[in-house]
Amino acid sequence: MNKKTPAGLYIHVPFCMQKCRYCDFYSFPKGEEYFEIYKNRVIEAIGFYGKKYARPYNSLYFGGGTPLLLGEKRLCDIMEAAKPYLTENAEVTAEGNPGVSERLDFSVLKNAGINRLSFGLQSSNEKELSALGRIHSANEAAETVKAAQKAGFDNISLDLMLGIPYQTEKSLLESIEFCNSLGVQHISSYMLKIEEGTPLSKSKLRFLCADEEKSADLYLFACEELEKRGFEQYEISNFAKDKKRSFHNTRYWLDDEYIGIGPSAHSFMEGRRFFFDRSIKNFLEIPFEENEREESSGGGWEEFAMLRLRLSEGLDVFELEKLYPEVSGAEILENAKPFASPGLLKISGSRISFTPKGFLLSNALTAEILY
Repeated sequence: MNKKTPAGLYIHVPFCMQKCRYCDFYSFPKGEEYFEIYKNRVIEAIGFYGKKYARPYNSLYFGGGTPLLLGEKRLCDIMEAAKPYLTENAEVTAEGNPGVSERLDFSVLKNAGINRLSFGLQSSNEKELSALGRIHSANEAAETVKAAQKAGFDNISLDLMLGIPYQTEKSLLESIEFCNSLGVQHISSYMLKIEEGTPLSKSKLRFLCADEEKSADLYLFACEELEKRGFEQYEISNFAKDKKRSFHNTRYWLDDEYIGIGPSAHSFMEGRRFFFDRSIKNFLEIPFEENEREESSGGGWEEFAMLRLRLSEGLDVFELEKLYPEVSGAEILENAKPFASPGLLKISGSRISFTPKGFLLSNALTAEILY
């Protein structure tokens, strides 16, 4: 790999105002005592990996947790440290939550180089928000988005969750309309997965979540309604207006390289996949290379194909065959043909792409097609 080829940079910020009932990410409530030392450690890591790999970054993503909880000053300090490694037009995204983010001066973040925001709305229905353990209201979400827009942000994403307690097609449609009315450019619409050990998995609320069939109906309904409003589906769970796709997240599905900084953050560089422990103590105290945990080698043909099939554009089997001569593109095309007539996928020349119905069965379909 040419060392001048841009990679991506992900920074995990594991702090939240409150842990949501469904959340299985590495995060914990508050943690103000760590904010400053954590910021300084992240800056050290940016310098360490910047020198180690000598690669520019054309995307930077602050994920979490609630990265905006760090506040403008700390985020600006991190941006200052990252700037020497960022390309001129790098996409820089910061995640936040309504109710926390509305207290920020978004113009400061914009001036620091952050040019994309992603807010965890999940729903505009108060009953659904309460069931999820969210601490914001729909009105606070609207005010947060408007404040960001006033500061000049024109690339804003909102998260919507499907299959949550009390949700119906009617309430989901109201949430979609709510997002659309705010003029945002991107929506990530995920199906709720009840992770073992989370408060939701131990609560009676889990019985109010949609079953597999109902979740599938809600997903197809969301895909259809979002498309009606100009949101083009470009990945299983992601929809964009005006071509405002998440450049950083797309790099994962294109099997591009990236560095992840922070506890639980994953990296893929020079064919190697590794990650940090889910421990803020280890991240703060152990030398970076000693804290790296090997995941697996990356970049094989199966990984390439599976990731491409997550995208609406799908997989070009002849491109796959060119990169990996041991693979038969013609054989994969033959394997895919039986699934075209039921409307699970489309075949256009050498390209295979899943339909929304196919995305619902993507794991099983991918296995059938590739093997």
